[in-house]
Amino acid sequence: MKPLHWLLAIFLLPLAPLHAETSPPPKTRVAILMFDGVEIIDFAGPYEVFGQAGFDVYTVSREGKAVKTAMNLSVNVDHSFADAPAADIILVPGGDVETAANDEATRAWLLRSAATAAQVMSVCTGSDILAGTGLLDGKQATTFHQHFDHMAKNFPKVTVVRDQRWVQSGKLVTSAGLASGIDTALHVVANLRGVDKARSVALHLEYQWSPETGFVRGLMADQYMRMPEKPLAFDDGTRVAQLTSLGDAKYWETAYRIESPKTPAEFIAHVRTLAAEDKALHVLALPDPRQLAWEYTAERGGQWRLSLKAEDKQADGSYRVVAKVIRLP
Repeated sequence: MKPLHWLLAIFLLPLAPLHAETSPPPKTRVAILMFDGVEIIDFAGPYEVFGQAGFDVYTVSREGKAVKTAMNLSVNVDHSFADAPAADIILVPGGDVETAANDEATRAWLLRSAATAAQVMSVCTGSDILAGTGLLDGKQATTFHQHFDHMAKNFPKVTVVRDQRWVQSGKLVTSAGLASGIDTALHVVANLRGVDKARSVALHLEYQWSPETGFVRGLMADQYMRMPEKPLAFDDGTRVAQLTSLGDAKYWETAYRIESPKTPAEFIAHVRTLAAEDKALHVLALPDPRQLAWEYTAERGGQWRLSLKAEDKQADGSYRVVAKVIRLP
């Protein structure tokens, strides 16, 4: 056949009928539970991840009304429990969760939605809401680093994991606090669409995602800070406010602002009395009355020393007390 005839034959081929075209697969649906007191980053961080992954993300609250976040940001909501579509992924953020965790309608929606979802994810103290349904019974889970003991006490059927950024238990995945929800959302994307897709989303977000070696807040040294068994209570109007808190896995330092009729030395003496009554603490003898230290064995292992140092009074009468904890060799 001549070249011209070949070209004519190609262009005259019958077009495929429109009905033969394949439709794109349905988008993965993500339902985010919203409630008054929700923490912004707990839902906004994962929302961005799932949105960038091409998922269909929508918010759900009991009545479908706007909610006020923990920082008083007003957020409109897409659906109520009654009209929310079925979702492939359920996200339960944290924040001020007590009301939501004790709400029967919230528990019922979560149980109903989780039954057909591929993944159910909590962030931070959202673990309380999830655990309150019984879905975490007999499973491992993590939560906000200041919430470990609360979760262990209130949900004894849940094994609390303190040394992971997120914990996968079947189709349930719980994450540590706040920004860890971003990492966990990427982990969920990897579960459903593959690691390459998750890494691609992370790079687009300019986010350093390290699924194998991510930061774990629960491993930091302040988790081993052992204070006297008796609470540090005052009946003279003394007020203690935390100023800064930083460190790593072997050392931690927290500074407090003290407003009190007690002098710095009297404040330290009060704490020394409480520490001396705690048989688990070995109080060290120090020459400076404004300094105090004790050594102890942490419940989860390791020898530690905690020291307190009261600084000079400021012009307004307040003063700083700095607490340092260090792992001993």
